[in-house]
Amino acid sequence: MTCDKFIDDYINKGLLKRQKVGFDQIDKLIIRARKDLESAHLMLKNDPPWAYNCAYSAMLHSARAFIFTKGFRPTTNFQHKTVVEFIGHYFGQKFTTLVEKFNRMRKNRNLFMYEPWKINISKTDAENALKTTTEFIELIAEEIKKEHPQKNLNF
Repeated sequence: MTCDKFIDDYINKGLLKRQKVGFDQIDKLIIRARKDLESAHLMLKNDPPWAYNCAYSAMLHSARAFIFTKGFRPTTNFQHKTVVEFIGHYFGQKFTTLVEKFNRMRKNRNLFMYEPWKINISKTDAENALKTTTEFIELIAEEIKKEHPQKNLNF
């Protein structure tokens, strides 16, 4: 499916809407993602599941920043899933494994938030999530800077 077809399909389904977002907001989202990741590292020793959740939040913030650069915003319907699918579609086969990890973290975060008795997030799981999140944020930040070199971004 082409990018235009994907966008049209998601707009027609009510999952995305066109919206201009200022680069000051995009910049703040990437900065927030980095702070979330830093917080996750601090929490790792005492609360690995919450560190995992914080790492996921960092990925979500950076992914939303990327979507905003494209002139879109996820709607209230299935926001997290839409963000993962948008990133997966945009980055394609080259980053399939990274996007699959993002999606797995999305599902695990959902269980952790709404049915915590159904999931056990170990310290190793959290450590792996932190590594994945670091890679993911850097990918997103590099792509934004590459596509918008004229912008004075502070992240």
